Amino acid sequence: MSFISGNIGIYNERLTVILGFVTLAAALATFVSCRSCLSFLGRLGWKIPTESGPYRAFYKYHGYYWWVFILGLTLHFLAAVMHTAIPAPGDPDAPIHWAILGFALGAAVMTGAVLSSCRSLNSLVNTFTGKAPTSNKRYFSFYRYHSYYWLILILALAGHFAASYIHIGVWPG
Repeated sequence: MSFISGNIGIYNERLTVILGFVTLAAALATFVSCRSCLSFLGRLGWKIPTESGPYRAFYKYHGYYWWVFILGLTLHFLAAVMHTAIPAPGDPDAPIHWAILGFALGAAVMTGAVLSSCRSLNSLVNTFTGKAPTSNKRYFSFYRYHSYYWLILILALAGHFAASYIHIGVWPG
């Protein structure tokens, strides 16, 4: 019985890692296609050819990258819960699992903040309500910190990735 559950456990862990990499790739595509990224890189002195054909083709799918990111994040979360559930006190890996979970929850909250302040979501809300959310003063005061939400999300993702790497390396063996 333990041989079967051990094999299922390693496959759940591998599935979680694969979905984590898919989610990371989608997060990078979402960030790189974001105007905040361009602004940030411009402040560092990098000149991004925003008028080039390849970048414009990449940029126009920013809203779709969000959908892939959210779907990947949801599937990654479900696979992780199937693998570890809530870390038990007697589990020798409980401290690192809690660290991974803590960074993941922080990243999930910041993903919500970034998505809520994204122009793509504003366009979607405007389509359904007929009123741009940025015309609301309270929302605009939240919206204008979009770049900072990205920065906090990147830090939370880096912590999540570092704790995961400490725990299993790049690939579970």
